[in-house]
Amino acid sequence: MSKIINLKRKLLFITGAIIILLLCLFQCSACSHENNTEEDTIFGIEGQSADGFEDGTYCADVTYYNPNTGTENTYTLEVEVNNNEVTHINWNNGGWLDEDHFSAPVLDENGSCSFTSDKGYDYTVEITGKNCSNADSEDKYRSKNLPKYTFEEAVDLLNMTQEEIEECDSYEEGDLLSENDLGLLKNYLKGIRIYLRKMKELDGDYTSVEDIKQSQRNLQQEINEGYIIGLQSHTMGGLRYTTVKIKKRGIVYLFEVQGNSECTMGTARFDENKTGWQLVYIKQYPDRDEFSGHYMRIIEGGI
Repeated sequence: MSKIINLKRKLLFITGAIIILLLCLFQCSACSHENNTEEDTIFGIEGQSADGFEDGTYCADVTYYNPNTGTENTYTLEVEVNNNEVTHINWNNGGWLDEDHFSAPVLDENGSCSFTSDKGYDYTVEITGKNCSNADSEDKYRSKNLPKYTFEEAVDLLNMTQEEIEECDSYEEGDLLSENDLGLLKNYLKGIRIYLRKMKELDGDYTSVEDIKQSQRNLQQEINEGYIIGLQSHTMGGLRYTTVKIKKRGIVYLFEVQGNSECTMGTARFDENKTGWQLVYIKQYPDRDEFSGHYMRIIEGGI
């Protein structure tokens, strides 16, 4: 009898030990699964840690919004992160947007942040990972810092008439304009429209008809003697410079602008026979006798 009792005790002990072991294994498995799930959730993006994002270069979807025009575009770009803050956005032509243009925003747990640049443009950055082999082609960007518009988009944004489109004969289908180009074109069109409005107001005054005709002749003469048909900013070796195309008597001259002088669209006065640096006078508004002077030199003529 005592042997049977001892055997039962041993069986109960072994059974209890097995149950305890199974419970421990189940609990450990649950803990492991919970830890893995937590790890996947918190560190779902390469380079992310419990303290945020490690310093380095990341791939990101960057959404740009211009409240002045209502234009919104999304680009795939490389961004630089320091102390869990986006400090640098690299355009794919070698240009960039950095802390000179915005205050570095902190990334949230999803790798997202937003900021407004010094020009009032809104940006949203969403980190997608380390690899950025699918970044947008640099063909979208031809100058530092800014997204581009096709000429067709510029026509819609500025509500250009067919007559105004024909005046911009230097632009072709597929050409891209920076924000700066768009602003210059907008300012020039503003001047043209003010002039045309004044001409229409004078048209009702019979005694001013000859004045209208003379004003038109004067404007056409100014255009014939020099008219800017294109501006382009370039970056070389980290330095920025501008080239200007001016059409005079049917011939197009390509100028290099000295220094960082900001040019505008308009009529221009220059000596086409001078090869060195010369002072070129630009008249932005047709109805004003106001000129700005810029040192330029011809680098190509008759193109």
